[in-house]
Amino acid sequence: MTAAALLLAAVVRAQYLMGTTCEISAQAEPQVEAAFAEAKRIEQMLSTWIGDSELIRVNRGAEPGPELRTLLDRATEWSRKTGGAFDPRWREKVHGEKGYEAGAFGKGYALDRMLALTSGEATIDFGGQLIVRGSREVAIADPRDRTRPVLALTLADASLSTSGNSEQPGHIFDPRTGKSLAGRGSVSVIAGDAMAADILSTALFVMGEEDGLRWADAHGVAAIFITESNTVRRSARAPRVRLLDRHYTIED
Repeated sequence: MTAAALLLAAVVRAQYLMGTTCEISAQAEPQVEAAFAEAKRIEQMLSTWIGDSELIRVNRGAEPGPELRTLLDRATEWSRKTGGAFDPRWREKVHGEKGYEAGAFGKGYALDRMLALTSGEATIDFGGQLIVRGSREVAIADPRDRTRPVLALTLADASLSTSGNSEQPGHIFDPRTGKSLAGRGSVSVIAGDAMAADILSTALFVMGEEDGLRWADAHGVAAIFITESNTVRRSARAPRVRLLDRHYTIED
């Protein structure tokens, strides 16, 4: 089934969750409702805005339950693997606030759990991070204007996560130094695991273009960098892309 046929055959619904819009295209209404319910459950577990969330209780000293413990262990392991470029405790260095922050892995974890509750071809777009079962043509936006597509690619049985701060300078911090990062374009990561894609797009953005590409190649990560100079650079594992904007060039 083509992506167009999938959208015609699917049930498509959207809800506001985790501070953004989540849209699901799946094969049946019960699957969509189950996926939304799972996202709400995870939001209740990981939110730092909901006063009685499990994560807030843990940050105040409570013991996490088995699911959250496993999740925090996974996040901590990714911090080690990336040399601290991703760090779920980044607020300690930046703001002096002890505890975990799920902003760079919560949506990814939710996407993995939501997709697991669907069957057949499905697409979930959670605030711009995508996960697809099947195959779909997708786009990566201009880092300065998310309404303008720059690149097109085929996403198959994978998740696509993009991190950048050109539209909101200074909202991404380097956990290793506590300093905010200005500019730098964007980094997109394609992975079979949405949580990994979520984490690694942030980590590679923090590393910067040269170090990020080296790390991606060393670890077999499919990464696409859109630089401040309008150049597209790809790791060895990145898929082929098609330019949609003549102001950009692809570096081979």
